Amino acid sequence: MGRELEDLKRLADNLGKLLGRGCEIVIHDLSGDCDSTIVHIVNGELSGREIGGCPSSLFFEHAPDLSGHEEELSVYFNETGGRLIKSSTTFLRDEMGNIVGAVCINLDVSRSQVLFRDLGQFLNAPEKARGGPSGERFVRNVQELMDGYLDEVEREIGKPAPQMNRAEKLRALAYLDSRGVLQINKAGVRLCEFFGISKFTLYHYLDEIRGSSDCKEDKTV
Repeated sequence: MGRELEDLKRLADNLGKLLGRGCEIVIHDLSGDCDSTIVHIVNGELSGREIGGCPSSLFFEHAPDLSGHEEELSVYFNETGGRLIKSSTTFLRDEMGNIVGAVCINLDVSRSQVLFRDLGQFLNAPEKARGGPSGERFVRNVQELMDGYLDEVEREIGKPAPQMNRAEKLRALAYLDSRGVLQINKAGVRLCEFFGISKFTLYHYLDEIRGSSDCKEDKTV
């Protein structure tokens, strides 16, 4: 992003000073590996992230739907460490319309919610954001993000991965795929280890859950 990135960094620094420590501003470079996208962060103690970290879970879950020009992650609420966070994500696109970066602003509104309930307009969000927290995870790296998803899927299925039968592995993999886990770099290797299956079987399962017409049933697992 070159010069534009330096301008964004200065803007983020100034916003951080203006809005205080309760406002985290994160700049992501999404032109390369999604495992390490944070190139600048102000007041990172809000989420515990730092430069070199990865996007939140919400990015991986929504990434397949972001090919158009609509801002899918415009304004939403989330709960982190018992605090109510109001967030906004603006995607940066190149001349071809491809996403190359993002600027995310996370504002701790917990105290405002308690002390200034009459400021309803300040806490207002689009209708789709009013149903409750988004479930977004702020993590320090993709390893931590992956661990969280694997713990989550074991709770969803109701048993640890080594005890899952074929049908349960398919359900678990479909659950993880729906959350964009396969976009994480080297996720396939980790999933093979987690489920105790080969790389061939993993992609066979993925074809099956995604409705591939040329997938034949694998009887080996």
